[in-house]
Amino acid sequence: MENNQLVLSLCIPTNGMVEWVIPVLDSIYSQGVDNTLFEVVVTDNGGKPDLAEAVKIFNYENFHYYQTTSLGFTNQIDAFEKCSGLFCKMLNHRSRMLPGSIKKIIDLVEKYKDEKPILYCAEGYAKGGDIIECDNIDDFVRSLSYWISWSAGTGVWKTDLVNLREKEINSMFPHTLFLFGLREETKFVIWNGVYEKMSNDVGKGGYDLFKTFGVSLLDILNNLRILERISLETYISTKKDLYRFLCKLYFKEALLPSKHTFIIQDVATSIDVYWGRFYYYKMLLLAILRFPYMAIRRLLKL
Repeated sequence: MENNQLVLSLCIPTNGMVEWVIPVLDSIYSQGVDNTLFEVVVTDNGGKPDLAEAVKIFNYENFHYYQTTSLGFTNQIDAFEKCSGLFCKMLNHRSRMLPGSIKKIIDLVEKYKDEKPILYCAEGYAKGGDIIECDNIDDFVRSLSYWISWSAGTGVWKTDLVNLREKEINSMFPHTLFLFGLREETKFVIWNGVYEKMSNDVGKGGYDLFKTFGVSLLDILNNLRILERISLETYISTKKDLYRFLCKLYFKEALLPSKHTFIIQDVATSIDVYWGRFYYYKMLLLAILRFPYMAIRRLLKL
């Protein structure tokens, strides 16, 4: 490591959500970590001045705020490109960091800085222990399953951030570039520790939920299968896990009143692509059967 190089960059892409970002920044700077060890990079594609004004209270040399015109989730790429740290860690703009979590991530980076595997912070979602070392992409995907869709767990070594704009970027899951597109074969390390607490997500959404997870995510996984980077067994098991997840989403977002703004349309068409119409009807039936049970649970809580 070069002298005086920052160990960690915390990258926070946002669309100008002041009510979410400010608590996240408070949770970072309240931990008392030496500011020379890390930096915070906020990239804002919200197009309004509110956040730019609000973050002026964070008058630290290691805090950097940028306005960007990148669309949607590709704002994540902007955040990584602006980083200077040895390791650049994505942080959701609703993720308030738990006390001591920054030091834990810095310690993780120090432990693996020579080997430089792809590090993913899984927040307890992976199948396995606290530290899961994977020899290849197949082991990694099998451990994370459909949670590979979770961009907030992503991190990348600064040395890998070369010519990003020349690479193919998935508009809905741009973080998969850092997981699968920067190296052909490599070791992965999953840190399964819990390090953040999500803020209230009322208003989250704005995209076609079932097309995104039921088609776009499986396009990525299927391509990995075709290229033989993951096995057929891993693809099938992840697809099964994803279907169960989509069934839960259908119940929560399509049948129940939702606080989110996801687009729910042509669900059957999206499910058709990788599962077929039978599985859409199965999803619908499971949701209907579950409805009385959940209604009774709600009544008992009143």
